[in-house]
Amino acid sequence: MSPTTIPGNLLLKNGMVITGSEKNPVDLDRSNVSLLLHGDGANGSTTIVDSSPSPKTVTAFGNAQISTAQSKFGGASIVFDGNGDSVQTTSTDFNFSTDNFTLEGWFYYLGSSILYPAIIANNPGGYTTGAAVLHIDHASYPDKLSFWAFDYSNSAPIGVTTTTIVYDQWNHFAVVRSGTALRLAYNGQIEATTTISASLQFNFNLPSLRIGGGTWNGANGDFPGYLDDLRITKGIARYTTNFTPPTAPFPDI
Repeated sequence: MSPTTIPGNLLLKNGMVITGSEKNPVDLDRSNVSLLLHGDGANGSTTIVDSSPSPKTVTAFGNAQISTAQSKFGGASIVFDGNGDSVQTTSTDFNFSTDNFTLEGWFYYLGSSILYPAIIANNPGGYTTGAAVLHIDHASYPDKLSFWAFDYSNSAPIGVTTTTIVYDQWNHFAVVRSGTALRLAYNGQIEATTTISASLQFNFNLPSLRIGGGTWNGANGDFPGYLDDLRITKGIARYTTNFTPPTAPFPDI
């Protein structure tokens, strides 16, 4: 149900009046959230909780775990050592087809000689129909965020940031599809926009959604660093212009 304006300029959704002055923020599009990983928990825990409306089982591989050494929000995040680590989950909720979507979250990159450290990927290989990946590129686009989706193009990324990423600090990313436009944003600035005429079949269920690791194009794609407050929203393009990155954790209501 879309928000409805009622007298007094209040918003009504799912029977709740949203005044904008609530103690806790409210996500009016929460019902569209397919995955929400706050990365909270006890230091060293391998229990990764999905706080979306339809919680998925999320499995930690390698040494991926909760760490209190760094966090954007909540006092903890998910840490990856860049050597075989990832967290994975499988669900048809990640089959986007031609829907709008938003992939977003925070990363703290420690730097490495790995060619394609992946933040989010759906395929452990490379140029495969349905494959998609958001990674940091150290080959063709040094120290840039790069997003690929191979149902659209097998030869070039859909989007590459213009800004060189900053190591050892928290950075926000967002990949957004809105109709025939796909945008890639870094710290709230949309730095790449592509007009999409083809139907993109992202199929993030091939074989599973991987966060923080894997292989790409035959090269090691393990990510060394921390990831926090990752959210995937299906059917909603949350950002279509430059924006201020979130200043609080994504809401659970």
